[in-house]
Amino acid sequence: MSARSWASQLQGLPGALRMIALDLPGHGESETAPGASVDDYAAAAADFLIALDCGPVIVVGHSLGGSIAIALAARRPALVRGLVLIASCVKLPLVDSVGERLVAYLPGPVRRLVFFSMAKKVLFASEGPADAITITMRELRACRPETMLADVRAARAMDLTAHAATLDVPTLVLTGSHDRLIPPALAERLSALIRRSRLRVVDGAGHMLPLEAAGRVNREIVMFVESLAAALPRSAAIDAGERLFARLFDWLAGFARRLRGSSPQP
Repeated sequence: MSARSWASQLQGLPGALRMIALDLPGHGESETAPGASVDDYAAAAADFLIALDCGPVIVVGHSLGGSIAIALAARRPALVRGLVLIASCVKLPLVDSVGERLVAYLPGPVRRLVFFSMAKKVLFASEGPADAITITMRELRACRPETMLADVRAARAMDLTAHAATLDVPTLVLTGSHDRLIPPALAERLSALIRRSRLRVVDGAGHMLPLEAAGRVNREIVMFVESLAAALPRSAAIDAGERLFARLFDWLAGFARRLRGSSPQP
């Protein structure tokens, strides 16, 4: 999908945060790039942040975007202050689907029709909001077929287990309790791999959390950002206190040495 899939965050959080949504290569208004792996997308995001020169940021990724965020944080930690990983995982389970193999032999137009007829059932909970479904289906239909195929291949090939295990960055993991594409168990495994992560489950929501449960997602993002901001003054105070204690200790040690030096010898 494209940056437009973040409409509920761009419109719902304009006063709370400075947000930038980007079209990855081949998506939305961006031109297609030669590579289309998770690492390739992460490199493109890194180039984007470097060009903006906006310092360490909180990177929010949904679905495959969350996996790209993990790769970005692992490879370019100086660019990332925190992560919000929504309906994401480090590795997809291997599934040998007879139905999927049969669909591959269908003519292109028929295959596309089957895909879109199944997308709503897979991506949303049974009571998904109509506007969220409309935006999602419009975005999927606008996606270039070659981009969609490249993203599916990238998702199947990825294994970010080692990357996630090495991360040392505050992370929020969000998952929908009714997500059929990335079940909650995969989100739990992701959260367990990242040392400084917290897991939040959105009851009754499916895979399209940013649109399907926009209000809850927005609140979770704001609370996460505020928790990072609140930690900064305390950390700075601790550092200042440690420096003051060190100076006081040095002064007392020097004073004690001077006293010993001035004491009369027996």
